[in-house]
Amino acid sequence: MRSESPEEPRKRTRVIAPTRQCHDWMVVSGNCHYARDETSFTTYRPVSRSIRNNIFNPHDELHVAGVGTVALHVCPSPTQFGSHTIILENVLHIPDAVCNGFNPLLVGSSMSCEAEMWSGADAGGNAMWYSRPFAGGTRLVLAGNPQGESELIEGKEYSLSLYISPEEKEELFSGANGVDGVDGMDM
Repeated sequence: MRSESPEEPRKRTRVIAPTRQCHDWMVVSGNCHYARDETSFTTYRPVSRSIRNNIFNPHDELHVAGVGTVALHVCPSPTQFGSHTIILENVLHIPDAVCNGFNPLLVGSSMSCEAEMWSGADAGGNAMWYSRPFAGGTRLVLAGNPQGESELIEGKEYSLSLYISPEEKEELFSGANGVDGVDGMDM
């Protein structure tokens, strides 16, 4: 049996039960998408980077654990049956996030905001997604209505739009300051 030394810590993997995964994809206006759980990603590249703009704790930097692709299976509208898949590229993995952040303008979607729902369409006018009011914001309606963990509290105010600098964006998306030896790993 191999003994562990302080120089060689044992790797630990965190497995998230399906009911603990966060399915709150809130519509945000930042310049990037983000996801709380690594299990949300279809492709993933670990990074270890802190960014200056921590929307969840303004007294600390925000840790980004990885970058990858997320496939969101959403309901295109309340009147259409079936689902639509939106592919999000360069999504930041932020384990400390209270939810996931989706900016429809980053995927070429229009956005219409009404009191009872927000919605988006592609350039041809085809419905892509819609969201309903939730915890002071608006949450995407996901296909199949998956249930999971929510840290958002109704009545509490949140600042969920994440803005990263052009320099941070370049470093994160180009692979600079990433973890050596792992590139574009499929999950």
